[in-house]
Formats: sequence, structure tokens, C-alpha cells
Amino acid sequence: MMKKWLKIIGFLGVLVVAFLGVRIFLTNESQPKYRFVYETVAKRDLRTSISATGTLEPVDQVEIGTQVSGDIAKIHVDFNNKVKKGQILAELDKSKLKATLAQAEISLYAAENDYSYKKKVLERIQKLSENGSASAVELENAEYDFRSAELSLKRAKNEVAVAKLNLSYCVIKSPIDGVVLERSVDVGQTVAASMSAPTLFILAKDLSRMRVMASVDEADIGSVQSGQSVEFYVDAFIDEVFYGTVKEVRLNPVTTSNVVTYTVVIEAENPKHKLLPGMTATCTIVTQEKKDVLSISVKSLKFRPNTPTPPMALGKTPSVKMNKSRKESRVFFTKGEKIHPLFLKTGISDGVYTEVLEGLSEGDSVLVAEEPIEMQKENNSTKEKSPFMPGPRGNKKR
Repeated sequence: MMKKWLKIIGFLGVLVVAFLGVRIFLTNESQPKYRFVYETVAKRDLRTSISATGTLEPVDQVEIGTQVSGDIAKIHVDFNNKVKKGQILAELDKSKLKATLAQAEISLYAAENDYSYKKKVLERIQKLSENGSASAVELENAEYDFRSAELSLKRAKNEVAVAKLNLSYCVIKSPIDGVVLERSVDVGQTVAASMSAPTLFILAKDLSRMRVMASVDEADIGSVQSGQSVEFYVDAFIDEVFYGTVKEVRLNPVTTSNVVTYTVVIEAENPKHKLLPGMTATCTIVTQEKKDVLSISVKSLKFRPNTPTPPMALGKTPSVKMNKSRKESRVFFTKGEKIHPLFLKTGISDGVYTEVLEGLSEGDSVLVAEEPIEMQKENNSTKEKSPFMPGPRGNKKR
């Protein structure tokens, strides 16, 4: 009977040992080990920016029109010609305006003659009135006629002045020193000056300085201010970067297909005259820029461990309270065999790195990734050889 119980106890012991062995084996197979990837906290240059597109145009651009109607008689300049202030650009046919001036001068002569006659009549009536030879009615009529002649003379003089001014408008001169960007008329073409003067020429004062009229989305306009630096390129020189400065943020919104944008004026130097009016510029406006600041990668801020972590770090791990005026982020580090979280205050981010305001020091290490590693098989030289496995070919002893 005793032997029977011993056999039962021995059998149960074998089952327990086998069960524990299988469980340990399955546990080791199902839970992979992890290899931690670290990042060292360092100082870098950071900047934030927004993108916009716009059109290049000269800083000073003048449209030349005409104040009188007529036919173009002469054109003295063409596209890309450099002009000086006061230089004649074009001339209109003067024949009609000369005739108008001649008619106004004739009317002036008639008004002067009538004025002289009415003045003499008034002087004669005044003398007769003093002697009692002329009535008061005659004196009043003479004074009225004289005043009318005086007004007619002034009107005639003004008409002559206007006719001379209109005649001078037939000669179209440049108001600035610059270059001709556009010529919209040809010889013989009729121009009519109405409520809006027709544009004959477009002059640019100085092509060594250009400006970009960039359209910035309403979501980004709040971070754009005058004086910010800008980098841009144009399709004609795709490998060359041009630099400019935000000059003005215009408040007038522009709505296109329910999209609201604001115009930002960017000025740039153009000493080699590579930038031409009308080119499309793709701009990067630097909204914030900091040099040599403590920073970590965005990847480390997004990292979340797969292994269980305690709610807060233990020991000397610092903890930063929430501050609504600052951003609060979380990173992880290892202490012993455990992973601990650490809360930070962060600043600007360029999308790759983020500024660290508080919580870390230069040289600290934080986790970036946690890569699972499958259990490595033991080396053939250290593994025990199974007596049931066949040996390698060629090694069988005869």
C-alpha cells in the first residue's frame, strides 16, 4: 500500500514539474524582449515658418495715362527703355487743340474790346451824373454793363488758359526716372480720356528692389509681423534662394471660393535684376527663430512605451506643474529595468525638434523607440546535442 502511494505522489510531482516547464516556455515565447533606442538632449537652432505664394512686382510702379483725347502722333520710347524724369514719351495730334486755343484767344480779344468800351461808357455816365445830366437809372445800367464785361473778360482768360493746358497735355512726359515695362499704344491709335484715363505706359522706378504680394491664409496670418525674414524662390532660378523682409500686413481680406487670405507685402533686393515683374514666388516666412536652444526630437515626445510604466517617476525624477501659458509634454527615460515618464515645458517646434524650456539638461538621454527583439536561439556551440538528432554527414565513424 505504501509503495502505491509513493508511485502516485511521484507521478503527481512529474506532472507539476512538466506543467511549470511548459508555462515558463510559453511565457518566454509570447513576451518578446525590447531594445530601447535613446536620444541625447542637445542644443540646436530652431525656427517656425509658414508658406505662402505671391507675385513679384516693382516697389515703385507708375501708370502713365492721358488727360485729353486724340490720336497718337509720335512714340519716342519702347519696351525696356530707360527714361529720365521729364523725358517725352509720346505726343498726341495737336491740330484740334490748337484750333480750340485759337478760338479761345479770339473770344478773349472780343471780351477785352467789350470791357474797354463798357469802361469808357461808365466813366462818361458818371461825369454826366455829377452834373445832373444823366439819371440814376442810366448810371445803374452803365455800372451793370461794365461788371458784365469784366466777368466776360475773366471767363475768356480762363478759357485761354485751359486751352493752353490741354495743348500741353498732348506731350506726355515721364514723371520719374525708370524703365518702360509696358507700352499699350501705337502710332495712329485714338485714345479717349473719360472718367478713367487710359493707360499708355507702365514705368518701374527701380528694378533693383522688388516686392512680393504674398497671399497668406487666415489661419496663419496671426503669426506674421513686419520685420520678419523671408526666404523664397522662383521657377526661373529653382536652385537659388532669395531673401526678403515682411514690410506690411494689409488688413483688407481677399475671399476666393470661400477661402479668406490676407496680402503680405515682402520687399527684397534685386541687384542682379534676376527677379522680373510677374514672376511667381514661393515664400517661407520665418515667424520665430531661436539660436542654440535646448531641444529634443518630436519623435521622443510622441513615444509611448509598450511595457507597463508607473504613474510617475520615482526618486529624483523632477515633475513640472501645468502652466497654461506654456506647453506641457511628456517623455520617458529608463531607471534600472523600469521606464518612467517625465513632464516637460516646451517651446517652439519646427516639426522635427522641439525646444525644452524646463525639465531636462544638455546631455540627458530620453527614449525615442522601443523595438521588440525575438528571442535569440542559442549558439550551436553552447546548445546540448540531442541524442535523437542525426549527426552531420561525413562524421560517422566506421
